[in-house]
Amino acid sequence: MDPVIFLDRDNTLIANDGDLGDPARVQLLDGVPEGLRRLREAGYRLVVVTNQGGVARGRYGEEDVDRVHREIAGLVDQAAGRRGLIDRFYYCPYHPEATLPEYRREHPWRKPQPGMLLQAARDLGLDLPASWMIGDQPRDIAAGRAAGCRTVLIGGVSPSPDAVPTAVAADFGEAVEIVLATGRPGRAGRVETSDLATLRRAVEDLAEAVGRRDSGTTRGLGVGLLMLAILPFVAGLLQAGDTAAVMPWFGATIVLLLASIATMLAGRR
Repeated sequence: MDPVIFLDRDNTLIANDGDLGDPARVQLLDGVPEGLRRLREAGYRLVVVTNQGGVARGRYGEEDVDRVHREIAGLVDQAAGRRGLIDRFYYCPYHPEATLPEYRREHPWRKPQPGMLLQAARDLGLDLPASWMIGDQPRDIAAGRAAGCRTVLIGGVSPSPDAVPTAVAADFGEAVEIVLATGRPGRAGRVETSDLATLRRAVEDLAEAVGRRDSGTTRGLGVGLLMLAILPFVAGLLQAGDTAAVMPWFGATIVLLLASIATMLAGRR
């Protein structure tokens, strides 16, 4: 499964404060092509998820949305010097107050609902806990959190108390730096299956070693494990607010604490 960066469209990738159905009006924001290229080179897939209520209001049709998205993809590829940078675009044309009856309803794809992100995960085989949502509105953050992703709110909008982002950035370029600073995909803020297996083997080796050592040395090993447990505990605290990232770290802390207690008890025998 691949990690992905989910991207809001308007005022995240392009400058747009209203309904946009004309590809001639597409204007990429500064730093977007370079940022997308860096994210792709770091191993992330790129998926745009956007509400398009302009369709529901009769301002333009779904074919116009597709034309705008083709224009965005072409401009990004041209500026970044790489073809196919953005993997896919998803959009929701529905709105509960639509002018056109056929689009007048709430829909699970409409942010802050996570429907578009979940559909992309099914279509592309995405690793949601290793992924991010970047957007300029609280609804983007809410959708990302509901899908189990980490999130970055950009553009100076105040976070909603109901959807606190993992991080806040002034612009898209800063958001990219935050994502990349977490390390390679699948490692940042998480304990991988391979990590837990390594930890388990280490505990087993320690248990075998305990059987061969005197009580003083065994108690010393227990104290060492206790101090080692501080590391994943602190790592979990640094991910506070993101349950998907926090729980594996705290799980590793508990494993180390239990191993420490068992080792020190063995040293008293």
